[in-house]
Amino acid sequence: MKRTLSLFLALLSAGLLLCSGVHTAWAAQPPAGSGKPYSIMVNRAQSTVTVYGLDEDGGYTVPVKAMVCSTGREGHATPTGTFTIGGRWTWVHMFDGSYGQYCTQIKGNILFHSVCYTEKDPSTLMTEEYNGLGAPASLGCVRLQTADAKWIYDNCARGTKVTIYDGGDPGPLGKPDKLVPHISEEAANGWDPTDPREDNPWHALLSGQGETAPRPEPLPAAQSVSCALMAQALYTLSGEGGPVSDAQAVDWAAGHRLLDGVAGQDFDPSAPITRQELVTMLYRYETEYLGRAIRPSGSLARFSDGAGVHTAARDAMRWAVGAGLIQGASENALLPAHYVSRTQMDIILQRYRRL
Repeated sequence: MKRTLSLFLALLSAGLLLCSGVHTAWAAQPPAGSGKPYSIMVNRAQSTVTVYGLDEDGGYTVPVKAMVCSTGREGHATPTGTFTIGGRWTWVHMFDGSYGQYCTQIKGNILFHSVCYTEKDPSTLMTEEYNGLGAPASLGCVRLQTADAKWIYDNCARGTKVTIYDGGDPGPLGKPDKLVPHISEEAANGWDPTDPREDNPWHALLSGQGETAPRPEPLPAAQSVSCALMAQALYTLSGEGGPVSDAQAVDWAAGHRLLDGVAGQDFDPSAPITRQELVTMLYRYETEYLGRAIRPSGSLARFSDGAGVHTAARDAMRWAVGAGLIQGASENALLPAHYVSRTQMDIILQRYRRL
């Protein structure tokens, strides 16, 4: 009896070890049997997506493509397990009010999609979110560079298996870099560098036909920030009421002294404003509209063009530098007299809201 019991326990232990080994192997390689051309593995711990293709025996053992990604941040973890791709949409309006491109459903509201945009427009990329790719950042979805999101959207049919797991090895192709490792505030032009559209300005820059970074001036009218647009943004930030016209927003800003140091003798509210003028309006919003006492603490002396900041904007620029709202551009320059793009305005306002 004891010998039989010992044999039974030994067999049971061996079975448990075998099952444990199978589970570990499953978690590190694609599941078989979907019948689709590809299987996708998402390694949360390595912020890496690896796509596998079929081998001669019908197994998913051939690494095809690796992508850098961002999965869910703390409190919004991307679920682990094996799922099946469902629907797909060119654009999706996200829970936080942003928009994602080339969205492919993993499970319920968990999607593959591009880094987010402020509008349903490929020229409104949230640059800071692009820079955050490669580390947890999302509300549970798997964020990708636009070209990678489009690749899955175009090539991975409904029914394709997606396995999400945590592992110490990014996979056979490693963890790739982003096409542009970091988009500086001055280089931000509102586009994902990988977006394949012909009018993406990054194509010329990255092919060597353009300069190393886009010049912030002159900007196309559709991309520049006017005094009226900044006044609208501040009016919305104030929460005073519903939509108003540009003229009403400018009158509101003038009434609260937000245009002091900005509006000159030949003031044109539709004309583009400079970096120092935008920062001055935001500083006036903080001090005049909100009535907060501020002691600007940032130093302009460490920037190569700090002495070029207009006298009327110096306190505002010192405050913005000290608070981290603006940063040095190429060659450690502030470029105070350069015009502001809409993307740069969005970045500055995002940082302001986090203060």
